[in-house]
Amino acid sequence: MRVLHTSDWHLGKKLEGQSRISEQKLFINALERVIKEENIDLVLLAGDIYDTYNPSAEAEKLFFDSIKQLSLNGKTGIIIIPGNHDNPQRLTAVSHLAKDYGVIIYDRAFQEIKIGKYGNLNIYNSVPGGIFIEKNNEKIYVYNLPFPSEATLNETFDNVKFNTRIKDILAEGVSYNKEDIPTIVMTHIYVAGSMGEGEVALELGGSRAIAINDLPEVNYIALGHVHKPMYFKEKNAYYCGSPIEYRVSENRFNKKIFIADITKNSTILKEIPLENYKPIKEYTVTGSEEAIIKSLELTDKNEWIYLNVEIDEPLTNSTIRKIKSNKNILEIVPIINIESKEIEATNYSEQSLEEAFIEFYKEETMGLPPSDNITKLFLEILEEGEYSETN
Repeated sequence: MRVLHTSDWHLGKKLEGQSRISEQKLFINALERVIKEENIDLVLLAGDIYDTYNPSAEAEKLFFDSIKQLSLNGKTGIIIIPGNHDNPQRLTAVSHLAKDYGVIIYDRAFQEIKIGKYGNLNIYNSVPGGIFIEKNNEKIYVYNLPFPSEATLNETFDNVKFNTRIKDILAEGVSYNKEDIPTIVMTHIYVAGSMGEGEVALELGGSRAIAINDLPEVNYIALGHVHKPMYFKEKNAYYCGSPIEYRVSENRFNKKIFIADITKNSTILKEIPLENYKPIKEYTVTGSEEAIIKSLELTDKNEWIYLNVEIDEPLTNSTIRKIKSNKNILEIVPIINIESKEIEATNYSEQSLEEAFIEFYKEETMGLPPSDNITKLFLEILEEGEYSETN
């Protein structure tokens, strides 16, 4: 069976307040072309479809439109699991409509999907978390584990290590396949390649990690959660990563999706590179004049831009406005050259402390002075501190 693996769409995600919906739509259109050209039987969407638990109406509409578009009106099957960013109920709100388009959406671990026709897919058997699929005289078993946590699994890991419990869950899920057909596992989780099987599970960004050896021996493991494409070939386990850059650190690697031709005895992988519709770039300049010139140079570039400016003095409001005339500049990051200034220790009076606070505030806000109320509040706090010390 020919399977396409994608994940971490993060529909509705913004970059410094800027919408990425137009880029996400371009990705969906590209994905549809791949599905048609590669004659995909089944799409695996491994979590984090939305960026927030309560997605915007625009993001939800894009999701609804996407599953209809990518299913080719039921010709291609789609299986979806929620990630840690998703509200499962928001995903499954369209399940009654999605069935006709061959779309299966899980909202929890150990869920049993109803047997029947889903577009061109025939779900001829169902077990907790797993489905047996028949399409075009081919059969495959897919076990699905949405983002596992104590809340989503409705259990605690006080006396059982997280990685040991997840290993047991996946092993049990795979064991349901008593037929002589290929097995796929899809889950949204962090796999730590350096972890030994007996080590305590890591906690990274709120997500516990499992070891490579905790993964079962199957024909393909579709992973979500990590934005960089990664392989664990000894386990046929793959992170395809997010489809577009969502932070500046992601511009160091190319975005991909994976296609796997899966049979009982082999898994042949094909990587499909994705177009970078609007790269995130970082530039460093020296001084306000160079910053303005660089801003003008980049005006026609289709890039999201972080501009680092090495300066001796805070940028003026006029300079900031000129730099920000380039609407693609997300953030101006001032780098203060403190080595060029002589710093003297001074015995401040109350008046000089007020002046120092104002100067400090202006430095932190790139030249904007504090309001009278903020300055008054600072002096009141200062007075309270002195009073507490003397009493």
